[in-house]
Amino acid sequence: TALNDCYELTFPLSDDARGRFAKPYQKSLFPAFGFEFAEIYFSTSKKNVVRGMHFQVPPHEHTKIVTCISGRAFDVVMDLRQASPTYGQSINFDLRADNGRCVFIPPGFAHGFCSLQDNTVLSYFVSSEHSAKHDTGIHWKDASVPWPTDNPIISQRDASLPSLSEFETPFK
Repeated sequence: TALNDCYELTFPLSDDARGRFAKPYQKSLFPAFGFEFAEIYFSTSKKNVVRGMHFQVPPHEHTKIVTCISGRAFDVVMDLRQASPTYGQSINFDLRADNGRCVFIPPGFAHGFCSLQDNTVLSYFVSSEHSAKHDTGIHWKDASVPWPTDNPIISQRDASLPSLSEFETPFK
């Protein structure tokens, strides 16, 4: 993508009379990225829910692979690596249950999304276990992207996240 080290990947989908089979991860394909997962989780969101922009700080930073299992999401990634030429820039992706796309997000990037349909389910394959002490984020409006809703549903936590200008990045 336009953000170094962040990749949009397409995984195999197989449709037949029964439905669909999808394989968003295959260990043998990911050694080049230095990625093995330690945790897998899912989020289910109503239409117009905005979640983000989330990440974990060192020493519990993690790599993520995010994909859409059901529904559709406007997915956003922001570069927080201080020495990066794309620091503070973000990029968005169209993740849908029917397009076989996923986003590979390395440490030093914030992630968020807007659910475009009710019951949108995103899955997250992450390289480290969740650490509440190291879990934080940047305010979603600082992603400088055209969020596809005028009336977002936002958690209290996400509404109170610091702005990018208030954030001192640990990702050197």
